[in-house]
Amino acid sequence: MTSDVAGKFLVVVAFFIERDGLILLLRRSESKDHAPGEWECGSGRVKQGESAEEAVIREAQEETGLHVEMLDPIDTFHFYRGNPKEEAIGVTFHCKATGGVFTLSSEHNEAKWVPVGQPPDPSWPEWVQRGFGILAARQDRRSPP
Repeated sequence: MTSDVAGKFLVVVAFFIERDGLILLLRRSESKDHAPGEWECGSGRVKQGESAEEAVIREAQEETGLHVEMLDPIDTFHFYRGNPKEEAIGVTFHCKATGGVFTLSSEHNEAKWVPVGQPPDPSWPEWVQRGFGILAARQDRRSPP
């Protein structure tokens, strides 16, 4: 449903961290107020006065212990977050791990590294499936015949 009223949105960044041809996926802790138990690539809110790039770098470090370089934005998505159903806009970024030691934060209870070209799992949220597909298509264009 759309309206002529200007919206006020929560802004979220999501980040696909790539390392050695693999993408890090994280399973949200069952205690999370939004999407408990769902697989995601990592995400977090943009703080007031913070740029999207600053938020990606901060959130990736907080949630994974990894240092990342943001390569580029790959997608956007709209959703309603948590029980109060806050309207939110998400921007998904492709990142490269540049250092740090992977550590699972309390926000997630499981992690796995998935090959970039692997077909997305239908149980993943639609925005994760779409982002994974975008990265796979980019890899196909870069691969020599």
